[in-house]
Amino acid sequence: MVQKDKTLDTPPLDVEPSPSPVSGEACVEAPGGPVADSRIGVETTGRRKFISGVVEGFYGRPWTMEQRKELFRRQQKWGLNTYLYAPKDDYKHRMFWREMYSVEEAEQLMTLVNAAKEYGIEFIYAISPGLDITFSNQKEVSALKRKLDQVTHFGCKSFALLFDDIDHNMCPADKEVFSSFAHAQVSLTNEIYQYLGEPETFLFCPTEYCGTFCYPNVSQSPYLRTVGEKLLPSIDVLWTGPKVVSKEIPVESIEEVSKILRRAPVIWDNIHANDYDQKRLFLGPYKGRSTELIPRLKGVLTNPNCEFESNFVAIHTLATWYKSNMNGVRKDVVMTDGEDSTVSIQIKLENEGSDEELETDMLYSPQLALKLALTEWLSEFSVPHQYNSRQVPQSGAKSTAIDVSSMTASALCSSTSVTTVFQQPIMSSAMPSLLLDPLPHPMVKTSEEVDVEKKDTDEEPMEMVVEKLDEPEAEADPDEKDVAPILAEDLKPMDTDKESLAESKSPEELIQEDPGSDIAPMQTDDQLKQELYVPGPNEKPLFVPEAPTLEDLCLLAELFYLPYEHGPKATQMLKEFNWLRANSSVVSVNCKRKESEKVAEWQRRAETFQDMCCSVIHMFTRLSNTANRTILFDLYPYIWDIKSIMSMVKSFVLWLGCRSQSSAQFPKGEQESWAFRGGLAGEFQRLLPIEAANDLFYQPPPSLPTSKIYTLRPYYPKDEAAVYKICREMYCEGMEDEPFAEETDLIGDRLVGGLLTVSSDYGFVLEDDEGICGYALGTVDVKPFIKKCKLSWIPFMQEKYHKPDCEKDLSEAEKMILSFHEEEEGLPDSFLSNFPSLIKVDIHAKVTDPSVAKSMMGCLLSSLKANGSHGAFCKVRQTDKRMLEFYSKLGCFEVAKMDGFPKDVIIMGRSL
Repeated sequence: MVQKDKTLDTPPLDVEPSPSPVSGEACVEAPGGPVADSRIGVETTGRRKFISGVVEGFYGRPWTMEQRKELFRRQQKWGLNTYLYAPKDDYKHRMFWREMYSVEEAEQLMTLVNAAKEYGIEFIYAISPGLDITFSNQKEVSALKRKLDQVTHFGCKSFALLFDDIDHNMCPADKEVFSSFAHAQVSLTNEIYQYLGEPETFLFCPTEYCGTFCYPNVSQSPYLRTVGEKLLPSIDVLWTGPKVVSKEIPVESIEEVSKILRRAPVIWDNIHANDYDQKRLFLGPYKGRSTELIPRLKGVLTNPNCEFESNFVAIHTLATWYKSNMNGVRKDVVMTDGEDSTVSIQIKLENEGSDEELETDMLYSPQLALKLALTEWLSEFSVPHQYNSRQVPQSGAKSTAIDVSSMTASALCSSTSVTTVFQQPIMSSAMPSLLLDPLPHPMVKTSEEVDVEKKDTDEEPMEMVVEKLDEPEAEADPDEKDVAPILAEDLKPMDTDKESLAESKSPEELIQEDPGSDIAPMQTDDQLKQELYVPGPNEKPLFVPEAPTLEDLCLLAELFYLPYEHGPKATQMLKEFNWLRANSSVVSVNCKRKESEKVAEWQRRAETFQDMCCSVIHMFTRLSNTANRTILFDLYPYIWDIKSIMSMVKSFVLWLGCRSQSSAQFPKGEQESWAFRGGLAGEFQRLLPIEAANDLFYQPPPSLPTSKIYTLRPYYPKDEAAVYKICREMYCEGMEDEPFAEETDLIGDRLVGGLLTVSSDYGFVLEDDEGICGYALGTVDVKPFIKKCKLSWIPFMQEKYHKPDCEKDLSEAEKMILSFHEEEEGLPDSFLSNFPSLIKVDIHAKVTDPSVAKSMMGCLLSSLKANGSHGAFCKVRQTDKRMLEFYSKLGCFEVAKMDGFPKDVIIMGRSL
């Protein structure tokens, strides 16, 4: 079964021929062949063009139609030519592949196919029947043909059959017909390919799609050998490289797989895919792939981040990489990120203004490609865009190529009644807050299978760990008897354009309904048109937000770089924090022989690290105030996360420099991997003493972006009055009368005075632009703390507050004063042996951001654990619903039940 080379005569189809899938520079031949007429896009030798572009193949909510159209525009601008439609959460693409698209869905796909044609992008429709197809059943084969016939009528001429992430075992019926799983797949693929008229582009994704999945290895795999021998030669094969997410794709590895496949593969590149870890984003350059690969491949398709707007760099640098060797000249290429990287460009334009290809010979530098991409991306941030301009589906022009209403019901309207859950767009105000189980990687096996595969591998992306969250039940609309899968009104098997944007309130409208929120609505297009407010002579000047800079974007990219590496600045931050942590004994408060040179070095490096942390916080502020809300809403959860962790680390370093003990202990890297998130934030989490306290590090962003910044720092004696003030206000919150008006210091003296006086080394305060608004205090061991209080603090309080007459009815203030003159019942040793440290945390009610309270708690517990504590407890009044809710949300504070302790106080403890 050998297929002869294709010529210019394309097979007949039931639809009109489409315009060229590529135009201009994007129409590039496979290396070595001449250039055909750019209006046709097919080479005169019959050799197909080099496929270059994007595959939407991730798990999670698919991109919207408007986002895909923007993608086509960018691809055309940058010289890429292909889009592969394979979103795993379009359930009619994979799970229910037999189901035909509805009339509304058909309109959307036709609009998308036509949009791709308008921009000169080849649209490839992929379908994944491998989960449950019976290869030997002709009814199943006919169902697949019928489905692809429908898509053909949409104007699509290029297709892909995907058999990734499926069970290798065949059903009994298939075993009677086919000698192997590979034979079954190849037989079906060849039949579909010929049935569709042998389309110019037809892709096949094998089950063994990377080196680690091949048994026993690539060169000896019976599966790949069968594919290479039996698959028609005009069908291209997808391949991810040595691994699912390949750090590098060596030339030798491609030559090896090309030999057994008997054809050059098309790379499905997961280097920027992030759907396997919801804490990671990849903004680094296309890297680890020599341009020498280009002549040895049939194409490269990148499967990028789930968040559409975050893929500017990934796609831009892929285009730069490809164009650096688009003419297919084999040569030695040096790929380096060093500052001495050079770029040699030789341009030969024989006839100015002609249609001939521009000949280039460029040495590709990932770092230079990154700077080029970030420079162009920076201009996008200054373009005002509403948050939903591309995230929310928009109405588009209906296609006139096919009369949908005339198509038969069997061809369009077949559907099934199921319920599915899509990944929640974190910033969508119209959706309920959801916590979903993360779905597996688009070309990755299930978690159980991956565990087995990883045993044989020694290199995987850094911390590909996803937190397990609860999945809520989705309710179907009772008025619809036969509907597409839904979670909310705006969730369909495909995002369509029928949703009314007017039905949902904008974030600005929602925030205006909550006057108590500290989240300020950001600048909108309507606000730009309003008359400028001019402040009076005694009023604050108008706040003018700073625009993001190129340095901000460079830092952003280096914080969220690539799966196997951090950017240079992020690496330097980790290195500095590690050094400061390891050498903190030279500046400890109980260091007997301080060496001035070492102390000066530590302080100098600590100051440098503080500046690095501040640069992250300033980057967050400028990005949060950007005019382009569309970009911001995709980036915000990630910049919020890194800002939160760096604020915590910055405060902890400040504490190390002035309060730590010489015996401070830190984790040694032996923690369970499941305890950490991925990415740079996870790396810093590992280095903090409370590294496994996931509840403190899980800080979801607010429902609306805010640029409000809080400062977290160690407590100093000058802060006492402010801490007392917050303690008094929060204690009296909700009381009708002020029972302590005459004794303004009494509440502070009773609740926090002892900690501030005897154990001030373990104190942190939270500040906003108006001053201190929260505090976290503690002591490592409550037993010696109580003894010190009895010797110094309690006698001072007894002298300050005279014992009231117990024979009369006591006021609330008098009862509190009496507690200084009575022996307080201590906690049992059995409890204190597990939870020796006492903590006291409070935060002003005006602070609505829960993450800052978690950060403050994280700093306090880190300082306690660093100095030997293995457990902490707190006392909370039963009437203090706010703090009870705060501790309960942390998850790891458990209520301790003890006889004899006051019933109005709840004791809560947690291990460290």
